[in-house]
Amino acid sequence: MSQALHSVCPLDCPGACALRITLEAGRLVAIEGDPDHPCTRGVICGKVSRYQEIQNGPRITRPMVRAGPKGLGQFRPVTWDEALDRIANRLREIMERHGAEAVLPFSYGGTMGVTQRRAYARLTTRAGFSRLETNICYTIGWAGWRAGVGLALGPDPAELAESDLPILWGINAAATHITLMHFVKQARRQGAPLVVVDPYRNHTARLADLHIAPRPGTDGALATAIMHVLLDQGWADREYLARHTDFDAAVERHLATRSPEWAAPITGVDAGQIREFARMYGTARAPFIRIGLGMSRQNNGAVNVHAVSCLPAMTGAWSRPGGGALFATGGAFWQAELPLPPAPPGPTPRTLDMSRLGELLTDPDLAPPVAALLVSHANPAGSCPDLQRVWSGLAREDLFTVVHEQVMTDTARFADVLLPATTFLEHPDLYKSYGQYTLQYAKPLLPPTGEALSNHDLVNALAQRLGFDDEPFRLDAEATLRQVLAASGLPEPEAWQHPWLDCAPPWREKHFLDGFPQPDGRFHFRPAWTHPDMPRLPDHWPVNRRDDPREAAAYPLDFMAPPALEVLNTTFSQTDDAQRRLGPPRLWIHPEDAGKRNIVDGDRVVVFNGQGHLTMTARVTNETRPGLTLCESNRPGSAFPEGISLNVLAHPRPVAPDGGPAFHDNRVEVSRIA
Repeated sequence: MSQALHSVCPLDCPGACALRITLEAGRLVAIEGDPDHPCTRGVICGKVSRYQEIQNGPRITRPMVRAGPKGLGQFRPVTWDEALDRIANRLREIMERHGAEAVLPFSYGGTMGVTQRRAYARLTTRAGFSRLETNICYTIGWAGWRAGVGLALGPDPAELAESDLPILWGINAAATHITLMHFVKQARRQGAPLVVVDPYRNHTARLADLHIAPRPGTDGALATAIMHVLLDQGWADREYLARHTDFDAAVERHLATRSPEWAAPITGVDAGQIREFARMYGTARAPFIRIGLGMSRQNNGAVNVHAVSCLPAMTGAWSRPGGGALFATGGAFWQAELPLPPAPPGPTPRTLDMSRLGELLTDPDLAPPVAALLVSHANPAGSCPDLQRVWSGLAREDLFTVVHEQVMTDTARFADVLLPATTFLEHPDLYKSYGQYTLQYAKPLLPPTGEALSNHDLVNALAQRLGFDDEPFRLDAEATLRQVLAASGLPEPEAWQHPWLDCAPPWREKHFLDGFPQPDGRFHFRPAWTHPDMPRLPDHWPVNRRDDPREAAAYPLDFMAPPALEVLNTTFSQTDDAQRRLGPPRLWIHPEDAGKRNIVDGDRVVVFNGQGHLTMTARVTNETRPGLTLCESNRPGSAFPEGISLNVLAHPRPVAPDGGPAFHDNRVEVSRIA
C-alpha cells in the first residue's frame, strides 16, 4: 500500500520546493510537488522528480578506506569503528604536528538544511580548525544587491503574476528555478510580455517575447543606458527618487553620458533594441525584475547587479503591487543559527577561501599547510575553479582526505577514508529558502541506506572520538532543530498548521515603502564599495578578461559553463540515466566563429586557455552570440577524455569587493581536431 508524505527538496536552488513523497513497501517510488504550498504550488523540476535514480541507485553504503592510488576510486570496506578511529588518530597526529588550523573542513550546498548543512561548524568551532570562506556562489551577487538595497529582501515571487512586465535577468528559470515560471506564465496569460536578458538562447530565452543577449559581463552598461533613456524620456519617477533614494544632480549628469549609443558597442546589443527595452520598462505599470546569480559570475559582477537593481528605484516600481526586483529572500529568515560549542582559548583561527582551494593545497609556503581535508556535502574536485591545481593538491600523499558522500563523485575518488551519507529522505531538518519566504520542516521518511550516517550524526561521533563532550555533540538532529526553533521563539513543528511557516515580512517592508534597509533609509545609487577601484556610480566596469588586451589576443572567445536542464549539481550526474540525458559534452559555438576555424557541427574540438584544455563535440548554433562559446554543466570528469571537468578552464582570481570566483568570465581558443 502506498503512502504520500511531506518532505522538502534540500538542494542548492532558490525554490526549496515542498514535496509529496510516495513510498511503497519502504521504498521510494515517486516524488511530486505539494500543491498546497503557497509558493511552489505543486511544481518541481524534472531532476528532483527522478530522484529515485539517486535514492535507489548506486549509493555509497559502507565506510571504506583507500586501496590504491589517489583519484582512482579504489577502496576496501571497513567498520564504522575502524573508520572513525583512523580519522581521529590521524587528526590528532596532524594537530600535534601542525596545530588545529592544519585541518580544513570543506562543505557547501549539497544540502541546504539548517542542521545538516552546518554540522561541521560545531566541530570546527570546538577544535579550532581553519574556517572556510564560503564564497563560491552567492558572494558576488549579494555584494551588488547589498550596495543598493541593503538586505536580501524583495517582493514575493508570486507577485510576478501581477506584473505587466516580468523580466528574468541572468536567470535561466526554466532550468534552475522552475517554480518561478508558474507565476511568469500567469502574467503572460494576462497579456504581459516576458523579457529575458541572457547572453545565449537557453530554455528560458526561447519562451521570451523579447530576448536581449548582451555580451557576458556588460549588464551594467545595458542597465545604465536604460536609465539614461528613462530620464531622457520623462519615465523616471522624480518624486520617488527624491523621497526614497540618494539620486542627485551628479548621478543624473553621469547617466546623461551613458546613452544606448554608448552602450551598444560594449554590450553588442543594438541601440534601437536598448531603447525599445527602456520604453517597455518605462511605460510599464509594475515591471518586476528577477535577478539571477548568472549575471554576477563576472569580474565586474557586483557592479552589474547593483546597476540592474537601480532600475526599479528609477521608476518607483517598488511602490506598486507586482513591481520591483528580487535577488534573494534570505534576509527574512532571522531564525537562530545552529547552537555551537565554546571555542578553545586563543586567537580566532584563520579563514581560508574555498574558491582558491587549488592554491591552498599546493602552496609550499602556507603555514600551517592544509594537512587534512574533511569534505561533506560538497564536491570540490568538480565545483572549484582552477581545477587542475585542485586535483594536483588532492593527489598529495601527505594530505589526509575524508569524504562523506552519497555517491561516487570526483572528490570521493581522492578520499583516504570514504563514508556513506544519508539523503534528505533519511534524516530530519529545517529548510530556509533564498527564493521564497517559507521555513519548512521535513522528518525522515526512510531508514538510512546501508550504514549511512547523517552529517549531524557523523560530526557527533567524530567529536566524541576526539574527546569533545559538549551539549551540541550530545543532541541528535531532531533535538538540535527543535533547539533552533525554541531559540527563535517559534513553535515546534507539531503546532504548525502546515509543514511550513510563512516568514514573509509585511508587504510594505518587502516593497521598502517605509525606507530601505540602509543606514539613511534610502536606496543607494552611490554604492559604498570597500574596493577603491570600483565605480562610485552605476556603470560598466571594464575589468573582465576580455578587457585585458593580452588575454583577449591569446584567447579570442568568451566561455561560460551555465547549468544544464538535466542536472542541478554533480550528485545528479553520477547515474547512467543522467549521463544519457546529458549526452556528450558539446561546445556551443556561433557559425561565424566556427567558420573562422573550419569547424562544422559534430566536429571534435579542443577548448583551451592558460588554465587547461578539454575535448568536446562542436554544436554550431545561432543560439549563442558571436564571440561566445559555452558548455552546459554539471558533468563529472569521466565525461571528458581528459578525465577532468569544466572548471579546469575557470580561474580563481577573487572578484571585488568581497571575493568569489568569476565562473562565467573565461577566455578560450578552440581548435578542430583533425
